[in-house]
Amino acid sequence: MKSTDFIVELLGCPADEMYEPVNADYICPFIEQKCIKRGHYTTDPFPVCSLWKYTGSGKMRIRERPVIVCPKRFFDTNVVDDILEHCWTTPYNRSNIRAVREISLGKAGNVDMVICDMTSLADNFISVELQAVDITGSVSSAYTAHMNREELLVPPKYNFNTANVFKRYITQLIKKGYVHSTWRKKVVAVVQDFLFEDMRRRVRFAATNPKDENTSIVFLSYALDTSARTEEGFYPLKLKEVVGTEHSALMSAVVYEQPPDKEKFLNAIRRQL
Repeated sequence: MKSTDFIVELLGCPADEMYEPVNADYICPFIEQKCIKRGHYTTDPFPVCSLWKYTGSGKMRIRERPVIVCPKRFFDTNVVDDILEHCWTTPYNRSNIRAVREISLGKAGNVDMVICDMTSLADNFISVELQAVDITGSVSSAYTAHMNREELLVPPKYNFNTANVFKRYITQLIKKGYVHSTWRKKVVAVVQDFLFEDMRRRVRFAATNPKDENTSIVFLSYALDTSARTEEGFYPLKLKEVVGTEHSALMSAVVYEQPPDKEKFLNAIRRQL
C-alpha cells in the first residue's frame, strides 16, 4: 500500500507531489513560516496537513473523506472575505480591512486572528478561532515511508479524536463567546465540515442569523475538495455552511442535553453490588 493512501497533504501540497519538505525548509505556505508541528519520534517538523478517513474494516474498508489535522491549513481559505460577507454588519472599505494574528483575551486565552477596520482604530472587529481535528495513534510510519518513497507493509493505526476536540473547543467558544457578547462583538469558529457535523450530532443548539446583534458565535464550515486545485496548486477549501448562535444557547445545549436513562444507571450500580 502507498503512503498516499493515508496522507492527503504535506506542507500544503498534495502528498503525491511533496516528498522532500526539507528542500522547502519546511516552510508552511499558509503562514509563510516553518511548520510548527512535531512528530512523536523526531524533533524535525512533521508537516502533515490532512489525512484520509476510512470507514469499515478489512476488505470492506472504504476511503471516505480527507480530514484536516493542522489548524494553520485554514489560513488558505478566503476567510476574511467570507466573514465580511456573512458576519460583518457595518459599511466598510475593503482596503481598510486588516487581519492580525494571536491576540490575547486574558484569562480566556488567545484568539487565532482578529479582522478589523483600521478606520475605527480597530474598534470594529470580529475575532476568529481555527480548529482542526486531533488524532489518536500515529501516522509516523506512513510519513517515513513517504519520505523514503517506500511501500507500506502495515497500515498506520490512527483515528480522529473528535470527542476530545468537542469538549475542549466548545468550552473555549463558550468562554470567548461570553467575552465578545459583553463587547457586543462576535467570534467566528472556522472548522472543517467533518468536525462541524460531529459537533451538531453531539449538541443541538439554537441557530441564529450570523449578522444578528445578539449572535456572539458564528461557525464557518469548510469542505476540503481533493478533486480540484487552486492557482497555487493546493486543494481548495470551499465554504459549505454558515451558522450563528449565542454563547448562552450553546452553553445551555451542552449543560442541559438529554439525560441518560436512570434505569441503566441503576443497573450498572446493581451489577457491582
